[in-house]
Amino acid sequence: MRDFFIDIFGDFSRIIVFLHIISSALLIGSMFVMRFVIQPVEVDVPDEKIKFSSCIEMMRRYIVFLVPVMLVIIITSVFMHLGLGFKSGNPATYVMVHTKEALWTFIAFNFIYMYFKYLNAKKGLAEENYIEVEENVILMVKYLIPLNLILSIISVYFGVILRGY
Repeated sequence: MRDFFIDIFGDFSRIIVFLHIISSALLIGSMFVMRFVIQPVEVDVPDEKIKFSSCIEMMRRYIVFLVPVMLVIIITSVFMHLGLGFKSGNPATYVMVHTKEALWTFIAFNFIYMYFKYLNAKKGLAEENYIEVEENVILMVKYLIPLNLILSIISVYFGVILRGY
C-alpha cells in the first residue's frame, strides 16, 4: 500500500502539492472572511430572528464548504507524507510532520465540535431560544474559528519550513 502512495505521488506530485496548498488557502481565507468580514456585519442586523436565521444558514453553507476542503487537505497530506519519505529522513523533520498532523487533527476535531454547536444553535432557533442560539454562534465565530485560524497559520509555517523555503 505504501508503494501505491509513493508511485502516485511520484507521478502527480505537483498536482497533489497544488491541491494541498489551494485547499489550505481556501480554508484559511474562509475562516478569515467568516470572522472578520461576515460576523461584524451580522452583529448590526436589528431583528434577532433574521440575524440568527442568516447566521445558521451561513454556518450550514460553511460546513458544506468545509467538508470537501478538509478531505482534500487530509488526502493530499497522506500522499505527501508517504511520497516524500519523511519517515526515513531527518528525525527533526519527521517530528515536525507529526506536529503538523497533530495540529490538523485538533483543527478537524474543533470543526466537528463546531458542527455540534451549529446543531444546538439550529435547535435553539427552531425553539426560538435566541439566548442559546447566540451563545453557540458566538462560541463558533468569536472563539473556535479564530483558534483554528491561528493553528492553521502555524501549520502553514511548518509546511513552508518542511518544503525548505
